[in-house]
Amino acid sequence: MESEPRKIKVSLTEDQAVDESVRGSLQTYISGLTVPQKVELAIKGNKEVRQILSRDPNKMVSRALMGSPRLTENDVMSFVSSPQTNDEVLRLISDNREHSSNAHVVLMLVSNPRTPVPVAMRFLGRLKVNELNNLCRNRSISALLRREAKRLAVRAR
Repeated sequence: MESEPRKIKVSLTEDQAVDESVRGSLQTYISGLTVPQKVELAIKGNKEVRQILSRDPNKMVSRALMGSPRLTENDVMSFVSSPQTNDEVLRLISDNREHSSNAHVVLMLVSNPRTPVPVAMRFLGRLKVNELNNLCRNRSISALLRREAKRLAVRAR
């Protein structure tokens, strides 16, 4: 007797708690979608769907995700703190005045190893001395960024 794959019903647009097995199924489902379907889902999708699509390499999906009316400050914080987030999403967050005016978002953006170096360099001057010192010791970010953070920290003393 063959066991049938278990079908899991979960809403892609309503926010609800999702366990790990469902999250894996969601990732598999979303990876099989076409770009226009992913763009539509980025606009209408729930928190889990937005988190999965934040890793998608397509720029159109990234733009749709960041333009979603359902996007929250918590989503932005989870995007900037995740090293798996696509660099285009991080670039779009840095270009948004509302998001880049939040000091915590800026710190997490600069600390994220996936943030493009020119984007992170723009925000170094806005960090406090102790944050710059922490960046100097952060081995996950670019050596160029660490060196510049050290230079700014020494100059600020």
